[in-house]
Amino acid sequence: MYLISLYFDEGTNKKIQLYMEQIAQRTGNMAMIDGKVPPHITLSAFDMAEEEKAIAGFTAMEQEFEKGQIFWCSVGMFLPHTIYLSPVLNAYLQKLSESVFSKIRYLEEVRIQIRYQPFSWFPHTTLGKRLNQAEMREAFVVMQNQFAPFTGEAVEIGLARTNPYRDLCKIKLK
Repeated sequence: MYLISLYFDEGTNKKIQLYMEQIAQRTGNMAMIDGKVPPHITLSAFDMAEEEKAIAGFTAMEQEFEKGQIFWCSVGMFLPHTIYLSPVLNAYLQKLSESVFSKIRYLEEVRIQIRYQPFSWFPHTTLGKRLNQAEMREAFVVMQNQFAPFTGEAVEIGLARTNPYRDLCKIKLK
């Protein structure tokens, strides 16, 4: 599977990474840390047979992308195993999501995951995954004690592979 994701400015990365590390330390669940998953928001998840075509399709979209502000306002859970930060779905995120979808959908032999299609996408920044019930409760305690809404900036967009996570290409946003 391929992911197209937004990456953030240094201060935002540090803040989110600290949340991830605090959750891992409190729960003992190291899935995000061991997987070297950086703070991000995934815009698209899709399958394709040929990596070269995925990279070419992604780099062809370079002019579509620009920096933008993101406001994380809440903590949420995808039950039963994931805790995340929830950003406001502002015009910037919506436009970027639609733009990526409109370009990716025409790539040869692409299969876009349903959760990353229009009106199904839910922007989020995962803090912990594969958590059991007790770990979910502990992760929530960490965030209840630490979280306050904050703003950051998207400064890069990238194409990556999953399982294990591996960056293929990153583009600095203008």
